[in-house]
Amino acid sequence: MGTAHQPSPATSRLRELSRQLVLSELSSSQGLSRSQLAARTGLSRGTVAAVVMELMQQGDITYGDLLHGRGRPARALSLAPSGEHVGAIDLGHTHVSVAIADMEGRILTEKSQVIDVDASATAAMDLASELLQECRRTAAVDSLAAIGAGIPGPVERQSGTVRSGTVLRHWTGIHPHAELAVRFGSTPLNVENDAHLAALGEHTFGVARGMQNVLFVKVASGIGAGTILRGRLYRGTHGTAGEIGHVQVREDGVLCRCGGRGCLETVASTRYALQALREIHGPELTVDGVRELIEANDPGALRLAHDMGTAIGRVLAVVASHLDPEIVVISGPLVKDPGPLIDGVASAILHRTQPYVGRRTDVVGSILGDRIGVLGAVAVALRLAQAAR
Repeated sequence: MGTAHQPSPATSRLRELSRQLVLSELSSSQGLSRSQLAARTGLSRGTVAAVVMELMQQGDITYGDLLHGRGRPARALSLAPSGEHVGAIDLGHTHVSVAIADMEGRILTEKSQVIDVDASATAAMDLASELLQECRRTAAVDSLAAIGAGIPGPVERQSGTVRSGTVLRHWTGIHPHAELAVRFGSTPLNVENDAHLAALGEHTFGVARGMQNVLFVKVASGIGAGTILRGRLYRGTHGTAGEIGHVQVREDGVLCRCGGRGCLETVASTRYALQALREIHGPELTVDGVRELIEANDPGALRLAHDMGTAIGRVLAVVASHLDPEIVVISGPLVKDPGPLIDGVASAILHRTQPYVGRRTDVVGSILGDRIGVLGAVAVALRLAQAAR
């Protein structure tokens, strides 16, 4: 009597890898056809068809709306709804924001509180835990499938610790993942730096949704970048990819908080904008006030914002020439599209790269506003929850 054929371990691993590739692409999109899945994953159409059939039978994916394009319309495939929820934590330099979202990425409830995050890692993470517990009670959510979190500084990939004491001076040696795990127990969680987090948010929910190669830049009290390559976040060898704020742009420039001189942050951050415009408009000027001056077409504020964009664009021109992104997305409290900062970035990239790079690279402002960090944390949590299934 014959025995049923059992797949080899290698075949089983390949099948599981194919399954995870398909689920990963669907988790970061609003619906894809089989042919789009094949193009994005690099799998053959036959393999995609087999994986889709298996996932359909298991109830993990479902059909969505018709996708119209060249040729016959195709049914979109998307993750099946579930009763699970994820948590999101966004630790900025001066705030803690948290949220609860469903598995479609819809935020059910969120809370935010002002705090000096840089001053104490313990206090910031304690507050994040308290706020997330409050959100769970508000949304009547008993447990979380995963938690995504972001901190305003680089996390070393190998050790998981915050090494850059000049950016988060009082976080040096802290292991954010381990510290949060103490507060949230066995719930799967992942920690990214804030720029990487925001890049994932933009790629999942914003203007870069579904694109394969994206360059994201956050312009705030510091300047950081996040890169999406072939649909996935690129962290670099040590997890510190995107630290463009400390690229030297002026050899004789002012001292930077990192200890260097003439860094990009010293000529293009909100700190710099406040310092420059307070000399004209008084010491009480705030970042909101700077934005209002730009919107009111104040000549000095317009010139300053354009100069900031130009300085950022000169650095991004090198990056764009190397990576050839589909789109460059700029986020921050002084960013308006159209607006002088965006214009400065676009002009610098156009004039400092070859035409086949500059003319084909769109430079746009983020549409996610102040919620970009929380949405990025949701995106991280959704990917983690899907991988844990």
